[in-house]
Amino acid sequence: MRKSLICLFAAGMAIPGAAGAQPAAKAVAPTVLVPTAAIKYQTFTLPNGLTVVVHEDRKAPVVAVHAWYNVGSKDEPEGRTGFAHLFEHIGLFNGTENLPKGLMEPLRALGATDWNGTTFFDRTNYFQTVPTAALERTLYMESDRMGHLLGALTQERLDNQRGVVQNEKRQGDNQPYGLTFYRMLENLFPAGHPYRHSTIGSMADLDAASLDDLRNWHRSKYGPNNAVLVLTGDIDVPTARRLVTKYFGHIPRGPANLPAKASIPTLAAPISDRMTDRVANTRLYRVWAVPGLLDPQSVPLEILADVLGGLASSRLDNELVRGDQSAVNVATTFLPFQRVGMFFTQVDVKPGSDADAVSRRLDEIIADLIAKGPTADEVQRSVMGRVAGQINAREQSGGFGGKAVVLAVGALYAIDPDFHQ
Repeated sequence: MRKSLICLFAAGMAIPGAAGAQPAAKAVAPTVLVPTAAIKYQTFTLPNGLTVVVHEDRKAPVVAVHAWYNVGSKDEPEGRTGFAHLFEHIGLFNGTENLPKGLMEPLRALGATDWNGTTFFDRTNYFQTVPTAALERTLYMESDRMGHLLGALTQERLDNQRGVVQNEKRQGDNQPYGLTFYRMLENLFPAGHPYRHSTIGSMADLDAASLDDLRNWHRSKYGPNNAVLVLTGDIDVPTARRLVTKYFGHIPRGPANLPAKASIPTLAAPISDRMTDRVANTRLYRVWAVPGLLDPQSVPLEILADVLGGLASSRLDNELVRGDQSAVNVATTFLPFQRVGMFFTQVDVKPGSDADAVSRRLDEIIADLIAKGPTADEVQRSVMGRVAGQINAREQSGGFGGKAVVLAVGALYAIDPDFHQ
């Protein structure tokens, strides 16, 4: 069954409440709740430029160790797409000069949990949570990954991880709707824009990556002055300073990574696009390029996404899924990057329904929300849900969420660990 994926890429979005529209509800409760969940921290910087953020929390004998690098797919030049993600794999799964068999088994032996690595447009990170007694050994391994990786990088290891990444790309591309995100980026962002290509990269660029290419990529991007090390948990600043200086202090400063400026593009007119796939449902998309994480408008964009299609009782849910039952699933997401953002909504049309009619109704619902703004109740429900989510995330020290991530995002993107406080 070949069904359509119908995408509309809009030239811009007016944000209700941002310029004279209906004022948002006064959310009294969140202003009381958030300070109670504030994360206390201290920072220091080594002479080689490594920024260290420390949060002491003695409730459990564990420490989350997060190393975040100011390098992602937006930093990749033409012909080098996928390099940041490929190198994340090399750092995660391959050995270092002093640990030639890799870090995975030693971390397991130390009792590490929540260990992994990720790459996206703006960052690469490695993280693990370890027992307090294993902290020094973990910092030694993390420093070896930062400063002593290239001596262990061989052609065989490069080829192995290249194959893993390319297989990961095949798996993603072959999922239902798996090619749509590429098309979104290509239609929203002009040629040469840092956010136009996906993090996974192209097969051709990955095939062309040589050993020298990857070594030069590492030398230019992964120095301590382009990194933030966050330690949260059973740790204090004097201990952190002693251990971090011991294991990271000798790593030489590298070139400063100064990413190209990335403006928010404005399309001359909305773009309508259509793709086909072997799936049962027609999926409708509406996609906008919007301000990013550091822009004040990111907050109303988060609320707007919830109201439109993020809450359990969002407008799209009420109108299309529960109401006329012309759709089986809806979702709206604000995806903030460091310099720009994407705002998109998707509707899975119920088999047998008129996709064109659902598309028109979708546009009517969006237009009504933009024209009139959300209600006070909708804003309050969104704010309370997000505040509750932030408080819940701060219950743990590390992992994919937790206090370490809150501090790392602020320190790396906004040069301010308090950014999300």
